Amino acid sequence: MEQIRMLQPLDYEQAVQLSDKVFRNSRQISMEHGFPYLFSPVYAHSYGVFRDDKLIAHMGLLPAKLRIGTARLPVFSLGSVCTEPEARGSGVATELLHRVMRHVDDMGAAMLFISGGRSLYRRNRCYSFGRLTAYTLNAGANRDAAMRKSKEAAGDACLREISSFDCFAFHDLTLRHTAAFDMSVWDLAGLKDAAAYASCREMKPKLYGLERGGALTAYAYVLKPKPSQTDRLPIVLEYGGSDAPQIVRLLQAMPAFERLEVIVPWQDDAMRRELSPCPAQIRPNDGTVYVPSMERLIRQLRDWWQSAGSPAARIEADDLGDGQVRLRYPDAEAAVLSEEETIRLLFEPKADVPLPESWPRDLRITVPLPPLTGLYYI
Repeated sequence: MEQIRMLQPLDYEQAVQLSDKVFRNSRQISMEHGFPYLFSPVYAHSYGVFRDDKLIAHMGLLPAKLRIGTARLPVFSLGSVCTEPEARGSGVATELLHRVMRHVDDMGAAMLFISGGRSLYRRNRCYSFGRLTAYTLNAGANRDAAMRKSKEAAGDACLREISSFDCFAFHDLTLRHTAAFDMSVWDLAGLKDAAAYASCREMKPKLYGLERGGALTAYAYVLKPKPSQTDRLPIVLEYGGSDAPQIVRLLQAMPAFERLEVIVPWQDDAMRRELSPCPAQIRPNDGTVYVPSMERLIRQLRDWWQSAGSPAARIEADDLGDGQVRLRYPDAEAAVLSEEETIRLLFEPKADVPLPESWPRDLRITVPLPPLTGLYYI
């Protein structure tokens, strides 16, 4: 007999074993180390399908608070979704996902971020979202420019690896982001040590800091390929601080990083200007997102829009069911959109989503999001 339920403390050993069996090879660390919070009964809200007390399907679920300006949104992240081979194709994963979605909704969460994008999610109200730009900094001309700019930027600056002695200064830098997951000094230390995304890519994580006048003014989280990974570039997955463009240029001046990929969120105008001469690829955020209630999400985003002086703060939403949403604006015709269109409108800059002519032309509605494959990766 099969049972779907929330994992209890003694179930997590089975969850680790199943996840390692599905996702890990002999060269990789255990999922328990790579994702310590996701496999902790203290933090996680994970669910599983049990057959005669054996875990045959698992979905790791972790709560967090997402900070967007002055707004604080309760959210969940879903990862380590796996099923025993003999149970695949039986529908248990879909049933488990629906149970997880009910939990997310019952908890009053605004969103569920999912690390995957396969059909299991896309046929169950999960959508691509947001925009990133991946810039490629090449050797040659780009590096020559980087060398010049790095010398200009250096001054009294020093590029070095961040250590445990930088914990307070590093934490202070992460608090400056417009959009970020709320994390304590402890959380950051744990995520840095775990290196979740690096362990999945089998790359080496490096956390660099730029010190100027004795103070840490920027950081960059970089994944470095192994010598055997000749088809991969080093990647700057996350960065922050007032000297963020300078730390990227100083990194590229290093021989190990003369070719470098930098992931830039749409809201970072300064970094986009700095890297505008470089080849770029625009793409959605990694994974998919599920919104239990669009009315709830838009209500919880109101603080952000109000603090930004955006007309979008006056929008109200109604969940109509069957994947439809009605958006209302004072003294304007209501707009009925699909959930997918609404998510594009909220998170995609200059989204081509039609609104009635009676709506303001400059809504300034687009919501910034933090990196989802940086230090925080579920």
